[in-house]
Amino acid sequence: MENLKFRFLLLGLALALLAYSLDIPISAQARIVMAITIFTGTLWFTEAMPLHVTALLSTLLLIVFASTNATAAFSPYFSPTIVLFFGGFMVAQAMAKHGVDSQIAIALCSKFGTDPKWFLLGVMSATAFISLWISNTSAAAIMLPIALYAITKSKLKPHQSNYAKSMVLGVAAAASIGGIGMVVGTPPNGIAVADLAKAGINVSFFDWAFYGFPFVVLFLPLSWFILTQVFPPEIKKLPIEQKEAKWTKDRKTIVAVMVLTIAFWVTSSIHNIADGAVAIGAVIMLCALGFLETEDFSKIDWATLLLFGGGISLGAAIDSSGFGGYLGGLLGGMIAGQSMLFVLFAVGIFTVIMTLSASNTATAALIVPLVIPLAGAAGVGVKQLSVFASIGTSLDFIFPVGTPPSAIAYSTGYISVKDMIKSGVVITICGIILLSVMAWLYW
Repeated sequence: MENLKFRFLLLGLALALLAYSLDIPISAQARIVMAITIFTGTLWFTEAMPLHVTALLSTLLLIVFASTNATAAFSPYFSPTIVLFFGGFMVAQAMAKHGVDSQIAIALCSKFGTDPKWFLLGVMSATAFISLWISNTSAAAIMLPIALYAITKSKLKPHQSNYAKSMVLGVAAAASIGGIGMVVGTPPNGIAVADLAKAGINVSFFDWAFYGFPFVVLFLPLSWFILTQVFPPEIKKLPIEQKEAKWTKDRKTIVAVMVLTIAFWVTSSIHNIADGAVAIGAVIMLCALGFLETEDFSKIDWATLLLFGGGISLGAAIDSSGFGGYLGGLLGGMIAGQSMLFVLFAVGIFTVIMTLSASNTATAALIVPLVIPLAGAAGVGVKQLSVFASIGTSLDFIFPVGTPPSAIAYSTGYISVKDMIKSGVVITICGIILLSVMAWLYW
């Protein structure tokens, strides 16, 4: 195994050197960033090194070889997105520590029964609904403990159980899909709205819902069906008693803190407090009330925070070096003069490819400004193509670094990158096709 990993390292290095040697019209820095991106993507794909170690390595390479400022390279590791991650992890830790996750699982069983497939649909539906109104990162962090409770109660083993894989991946997929439905669901939505506003085009809350919500309604059951086919459950019934939940005072208090936190997330446009700051407030409140202690901070998955921080750092380098602009130019040349359906599908594929090595937020920050001037030449409305591209950044279900919910799912230890690829490629392609057809016919 170690010999195989070493070969993957050599493969990544060879591909990076090959990319660097290509005769393409980009700056020396952009060429180096391209090589580092390909090297990093190869290591993530093959898992030749732990994913978070590869993320750290990519940041080091940017500093040493691409002349990236160290402050700029490392600041994404505790950016507002990572802070939101951290807060969501701590809230989830409090839920698991005091049994809130088990009570919610029991409540879901009372509604959807103990059939594994229907319980999965129930968990995914609840996750998607929550993700409509709050960050998909937070929705995944809140709902994943419920999925893990069902998994551990069923005594399912990491990397071996099909049902455990479908549960973990189902929560991640549902959080990403639900986040598409409303403008507040994920940062790329807000980036598209802000960039369009700069161009003098207004996208209201209800405008976004018109585009995004019908897609969520159709795509959620489709992704559930794909997961149940790729990872058919090996158990016939969940060993969870359908009994009345025992809501103790402590559990009620934790739920109250969660509801208050969600309320602040939903109303962020009114009070202008960043989602990450709200998450930190929830952590402080849980600590002050005695539900979290110092040792609980060591129990969350710091490796996932490092992984996603590295993805954000790499995405910023792709943008600032001009490599992203070069790719955008290639996209423009490819879609010019083509049919609307082809343009939409090509933009969807391009955005997903970008998120394979950078976060969806970083990709949206790069892609939306690129497609605004391309829309006219492609014969597509500026608003429609920008919204389409933004939604497309949430359709990467292939790699952990693509979206925050995927990274959180990977952190559970129940799935590998190969498992994500196995179901993620199918779900991603179906998502792009469905979104393209809907935008072509419905928008």
